[in-house]
Amino acid sequence: MVDQAIKLSEQQKQDLLQRYGSSSTATIESLTYGTVRDFCDSRDHIPYLSSIQGDLKDLQRPAALKAILKLCAPGSSLLEIGAGEPHVAHILCELGYKVTVVDPYDGSGRGPQEFEYYQEKYPDITIIRDIFSDRLTDLERNSFDCIYSISVLEHVPQNALPEVFDGVRHFLKIDGYSLHIVDHVLAGSDSQFHLLQLAEVLNLQAALSSDNNSKALYNFAQTLHLLTSDIDTYYLSAEGHNLWRGAVPYDQFPFRKVVSVQSCARYVKKHPRE
Repeated sequence: MVDQAIKLSEQQKQDLLQRYGSSSTATIESLTYGTVRDFCDSRDHIPYLSSIQGDLKDLQRPAALKAILKLCAPGSSLLEIGAGEPHVAHILCELGYKVTVVDPYDGSGRGPQEFEYYQEKYPDITIIRDIFSDRLTDLERNSFDCIYSISVLEHVPQNALPEVFDGVRHFLKIDGYSLHIVDHVLAGSDSQFHLLQLAEVLNLQAALSSDNNSKALYNFAQTLHLLTSDIDTYYLSAEGHNLWRGAVPYDQFPFRKVVSVQSCARYVKKHPRE
């Protein structure tokens, strides 16, 4: 039996659009990090997205929603890469956006496999069961106002990241937004991998926009410095880590300091082939 997806009331829809939409005073930075302030705001105003998981996604899902509401008006075409259960995509559909999800639903990155279940539960979302790249044939070129991902790119092999961004460049509209929120291991096991992975993501984001690599590198270093000294930085909790650990013995999956990093780039066409 398929559970019923959440339905927003008209008042809830109006409140979200008024609080976080284009007329709000919020600004979307090209690079930022998750904070306790933002998490508490989400608990106050978006409880149905900020209390699902018990880990970083309770911060990240509402953050993605807020950013998209600010950047793109209802009616815009959006694509989510690797949504798993498409909680954010569903809320965006409730608010009048046209949303496509591309996800292989093969369990990779500890993701789900329930493709048919989600198709039935979320009929308003176009769900394509595939790996995101520029080779997808069911999508129109340069047709999306925003392409986004939540806790996905850190699971993509680094040598495959350029293919993901080839897809972003192929399917994103000129002046559209590439928005990605990633888990970043700041200290502990795999921290060196995550440092290189995030640096590559930010380089690829810079290539979409008018930023050069040196500016991207400066913003990266400055953001890491700020988040390590900011008392308001949101870190993965012990409870969240224990959820991630699952049945793996603690010695094989020890605690690490994990934060959430958000990158937003506006696509600027620079080459005729684009």
